[in-house]
Amino acid sequence: MEGVMARNIMIVTGEASGDMYGSLLACEIKRIAPDVSLSGVGGEAMRDEGVEILLDSGEISVVGIWEALVRLAKLRDALERIKREIAARHPDLLILIDYPGMNLRLAKFAKSIGVRVMYYISPQVWAWGRGRIKAIRRNVDKLVVILPFEVELYRREGVNATYVGHPLIDIVKTGLGREAFLEETGLAGSRKIVSLLPGSRREEIRQHLGPLLETASLLKKSDPEVGFVLVTLPAFEAMVRREIARSGVDVSVTTKYRYEAMAYSDLAITCSGTVTLEVALVGTPMIVIYRLAAFSWTLCRLIVKVPYIALVNLVAREMIVPEFIQAEVKAERLAREAARLLADEGRRRAMADKLAQVKSRLGPGGATGRAAQAALELISK
Repeated sequence: MEGVMARNIMIVTGEASGDMYGSLLACEIKRIAPDVSLSGVGGEAMRDEGVEILLDSGEISVVGIWEALVRLAKLRDALERIKREIAARHPDLLILIDYPGMNLRLAKFAKSIGVRVMYYISPQVWAWGRGRIKAIRRNVDKLVVILPFEVELYRREGVNATYVGHPLIDIVKTGLGREAFLEETGLAGSRKIVSLLPGSRREEIRQHLGPLLETASLLKKSDPEVGFVLVTLPAFEAMVRREIARSGVDVSVTTKYRYEAMAYSDLAITCSGTVTLEVALVGTPMIVIYRLAAFSWTLCRLIVKVPYIALVNLVAREMIVPEFIQAEVKAERLAREAARLLADEGRRRAMADKLAQVKSRLGPGGATGRAAQAALELISK
């Protein structure tokens, strides 16, 4: 066959946030180089951007060591299936997004068969798993990082790392005005709004939904004019609504107006993770919670080496928002802290000022475009 063959990029992620980042990256790659063929592991967002989905990332999304052990056989099968796809398609570039448990294994395999590898949204080796840096140096051609403190850490270890800024800067936007949002969610008569964000994975929702609904119940009893909106993904909406109905608490649910719910709230009570940066970008004061299965938490305490669990606190390098972990995730404690914040406008304003500083540290807009350019440069050499 004569002529230049179309370039082929495979993108692999294992969770909802990675699917979002992967979809944005796919869009930018196609904008810059429309001839590139895209396939990979992801969800609806990547599919909507024209990525051929070889395996739905929802099938492999887990949180915690115990949860991974329970699903080990299925995860192994998925790993082997993805390896077969890489070998058969032999893409010009494999882009791995976060999800290091599986993706570092895929990097090693791809390297062994001569496939170039770019890692985007790097493993959080600054928190745990420093030994992974050696694997990254060996098997990754280009590491693209999105947190400002990551690039020097990796470069000191001899990793070819580039900092592009955080893609959330361009993503977090509201499309609906405050009044319209309040009408849409039935919250127009509320004096103050609290958004509840239990997580983007099934296990996270199972761990956090109960305490959040109990917290809402306690706050509602002490102040009937407080309204609540819970943000979830369409895949979990039915499960969430069943639990809300069972609890008897008056909580609105939205899958469509994620950023409006965050931005128009007086306070957010949120699961730890990328979502804390999303809340920070709209400037809403927050309380961060996180629970794992007991076995996973025991192991995490031994290996995790960071002073905070919330990304927003890690970027700030100080405790600017309160954190409640494991046994501390009790409705009474959360309701007490939430009531204090709702009653103290000065404290909320001071927290919002600190969140603005976090936003400024996340870099300028255009991060995804820079990441796409880095990817295309790898296959143009």
